[in-house]
Amino acid sequence: MKRVLVLGIGNLLMQDDGVGVHVIRMLEKLDLPPEVEVVDGGTHSYDLLDYFSQADQCIVIDAMHAGGQPGTVYRVPLAELDLKPDPNIASLHELSFAEAMYMLNLQGYNPQVIIYGVEPHTVDLGLELTPCVAEQLPRIVEMIQREIAALLA
Repeated sequence: MKRVLVLGIGNLLMQDDGVGVHVIRMLEKLDLPPEVEVVDGGTHSYDLLDYFSQADQCIVIDAMHAGGQPGTVYRVPLAELDLKPDPNIASLHELSFAEAMYMLNLQGYNPQVIIYGVEPHTVDLGLELTPCVAEQLPRIVEMIQREIAALLA
């Protein structure tokens, strides 16, 4: 049986940076298949290795600065992002998603990872998403549901 992890990353205190967590909160209200685990990853990365190591397929939702219009939704396989770990990490508190994925691969786990990135408008103190990002939430949830169905087919 395939195991699918849907992970939302972001800081709810920093407006559009929290988009991944907002999407997870919407997905938690849905009746998803039992093979799907929905996780609010917040700002953690190293702590999430256990979740990734138990999944065959991963869908990650996060804010992504890619130069598009605010609210643009990107779907990118992780391998195409060519993320590299930072060689100057001095503490586990500095680990990013790139370092966590690198460590996961070193441990022998290599789940398929699809990133849904959302171009932020504002990353500043505040609890609410900006309107151009907030209006994309239903569309993102729908895209994630289609992705899950395709992965489990």
